[in-house]
Amino acid sequence: MGAQAQPYHHGNLKQALLDKALDHLRLHGPEKISLRALARDVGVSQTAPYRHFEDKTALLAALATEGFKRLYNVSNFAINIDGTAADALQMSGKAYIHFALDNPELYRLMFGPLLSPDENFGELEEAGANAFNVMVGIVKRGISTGEFVDKDPLLVANSTWAMVHGISSLMLDRRFDCVEGGISESVLDESLNIVLLGLKTR
Repeated sequence: MGAQAQPYHHGNLKQALLDKALDHLRLHGPEKISLRALARDVGVSQTAPYRHFEDKTALLAALATEGFKRLYNVSNFAINIDGTAADALQMSGKAYIHFALDNPELYRLMFGPLLSPDENFGELEEAGANAFNVMVGIVKRGISTGEFVDKDPLLVANSTWAMVHGISSLMLDRRFDCVEGGISESVLDESLNIVLLGLKTR
């Protein structure tokens, strides 16, 4: 006789599946994640995950959403200090980079090709926008106080994001290992300072 299916018994199955999926992501990468394996590891029937996720892509979108929420938290926490807009932008940028380095698999999923921007995942879009708007808010603050040049805040935020995202990706792929001296914490600070020099009023 075959083994009986595990009963659906979790009070918060969705979160349990996401937590386990994050473990699988770190260990095996997104390609090898399966709803069946997650159900087995969490201890529920193979059909139970489909109550929360239509398919694997929906699960990956939920994981990426969780990633953007975490990115928002670390970036927003970094700016909740007394200081200038430049201080806040530097701290937020460093928080972004360290988030990427601490969560490489999740970060690659958030910005990688497995989840197309054309797909309709409302929660993912909202979480991503919230994370980006931390940077937009700092830029607007700096412009309103006269600390930053009076440019389109979205243009400035996009340019700043492009740099911190580029640094994050290059560090994750160990491309700075090919550069003499590599990139240390002090070099990272100086790199972000270069961006800030272009933003400050003269």
